Amino acid sequence: MSTLNKPGIDFSDTNEFVDFISAKKKGELIVGYFDFEGYDGMALSIMIIFDTRTSQFDLDLQWISLGLDLFGDTLQESYVYRFPSIIKLLEYLASKYLLSVSDIPLSYSFDNKKFPNPITHTNRKSDFKASWKNFQTDFKKGVFLDTTQELIYDSLEHKS
Repeated sequence: MSTLNKPGIDFSDTNEFVDFISAKKKGELIVGYFDFEGYDGMALSIMIIFDTRTSQFDLDLQWISLGLDLFGDTLQESYVYRFPSIIKLLEYLASKYLLSVSDIPLSYSFDNKKFPNPITHTNRKSDFKASWKNFQTDFKKGVFLDTTQELIYDSLEHKS
């Protein structure tokens, strides 16, 4: 997976990361936005949501059509998985997405110049539409669903 935008200071090791979230107690960290290969104009956003007081550690995955949706708030689908510990979540990130704790920035700033968008890439709109349509078909089929993990949110189940 190639990151297109990962500014910020990274955690040096797992202990530093665990100490950080333990001190913060509750919050979220954006791991990054990644080019979603095979789907032109799309990005995968990966975020960790945690509450150490209740031992809740969630991985929020959002697939976004930035080529058609300038702010990434309309054309997206998502899954949220819950993990029994932050260590299990980090192990999953490492095995599934090849991301280590040192890839997680302390703070993340989205740079929309790194991604296609509907204003500057109008000539590619038909490609982005086709890609979004293919993605929607695959998402509905469960192509991206990991049934080995505890799913606590599926955007398809929450559409009216």
